[in-house]
Amino acid sequence: MSLTLPAPIVTRGAGEPVPVMGPVRRIEAILRHRGLDPGKAALTHDRPASTEAYQQQVFREAWRNSLRLSGHADYVRYTLDKLETGQRPEHLQKFVDQLAAARRHNRDQALLPPEERNERRANVRHVIVAGTVGAGKTVAAAAAGSYAGECGLMARFLSHSMYLSWLRPNSAPAGLTATQVRERYERCDLLILDDLCNEMDDYASHHVRTHTSDLITARINSGRATLFTTNLNFDQVAEVLGERLASRIGARATVLRMTGGDRRKPEKW
Repeated sequence: MSLTLPAPIVTRGAGEPVPVMGPVRRIEAILRHRGLDPGKAALTHDRPASTEAYQQQVFREAWRNSLRLSGHADYVRYTLDKLETGQRPEHLQKFVDQLAAARRHNRDQALLPPEERNERRANVRHVIVAGTVGAGKTVAAAAAGSYAGECGLMARFLSHSMYLSWLRPNSAPAGLTATQVRERYERCDLLILDDLCNEMDDYASHHVRTHTSDLITARINSGRATLFTTNLNFDQVAEVLGERLASRIGARATVLRMTGGDRRKPEKW
């Protein structure tokens, strides 16, 4: 039913009519702010007939939206087949494939009675794409996220510093609250956390350590995978986030090193 129809009327106990358009208008505003047209909610002719195909379409759109919100909308064009050998496309594909296999298995298990379920978790929980500035780490991570969407995974992209800034009062985009930001990035199947500890030097505030720990701990406890990119080594990350959290990030992780010259080829002075 379209949300643009005239508002129905409900009646209070005393018989006074009360329009219910207020909440409906609020929902409509939120949908429009996120790029959806509530007036077309009843139209299904443009949706794939297959439930699986429609779900994949939703995953693709969620991935594009996360790139757009993070200021990386142009990265949607990167795919694994466009990566160079040094950007480790075969390793990234293998990582995503094992996540997708575990996800499919668990979806099938969810159809069984609880006592018969045998859920599976991927062996590699984290991938750390580490290397020099301009080595192509973010491009490779974006390609992995795009592939994850094609494999039936909800993938989202966000830089570490931007995530932390969005948790501050009235700082999140698209009308999101801090709680919604946490839920969005804690619950996706694959989170790509770009530029871990970028420009945080050797010191992190309580805000940085607490919220980073909460995010990573929540994802580890729920068996969800994270792909990190960073210019820093383990000791430098430990200086910022603390030895304990750096250890949790490194546990059950695969490190992909990318080296070489700056692919962006900046003018030097």
